[in-house]
Amino acid sequence: MDGRFLENPRPLERSLEGVRLLQRTLSRKRFLSGNWFKTKTRLAKEHEHLKDFRRDLFFKVGALLSQEYDLLVLEDLGVQGLIQSGTKKRRRLRLHDSSFSELRAVLEWGFRKRGKLVLPLPAFNTSRECFLCGGINKGLTLEDRVFLCPRCGFSLDRDLNASLVLLKRVGWVPPFWCACG
Repeated sequence: MDGRFLENPRPLERSLEGVRLLQRTLSRKRFLSGNWFKTKTRLAKEHEHLKDFRRDLFFKVGALLSQEYDLLVLEDLGVQGLIQSGTKKRRRLRLHDSSFSELRAVLEWGFRKRGKLVLPLPAFNTSRECFLCGGINKGLTLEDRVFLCPRCGFSLDRDLNASLVLLKRVGWVPPFWCACG
């Protein structure tokens, strides 16, 4: 636990315009014609490229994390509920693009392959709970990126606070150099 963030390159978002163009082109071709098959093949190759890019990224992240850490604590997010809960279209697209279930499977496989521990924990108020005092910030929305405790005034990045809450639930105590408390 060192507070590093790994940026999501969002492969679907980067190539979405090309995929849309190919789908539009395909829909204008005469069904089962030669040009329809060519366009269908190009579209399939684009989707295959996206899938390969994601898998490669997940295996690289899994290798990096499993080499550096002995314990992986995962939050059991209800991603399907987030997608269906009326969130904005762009957020739904990003949730689909992240492929959390595939990432989790690759991470668990990599850690278990090296004989290291993976602990999935239920996601209950991890983003809203204060790491220091346990107070709950009920007014926190998905747009708020900084957690501010109404009880003790503790302020930290929302995701970093949630990860510290998860580690606290498994009995981890922050080292003396940690700036979180």
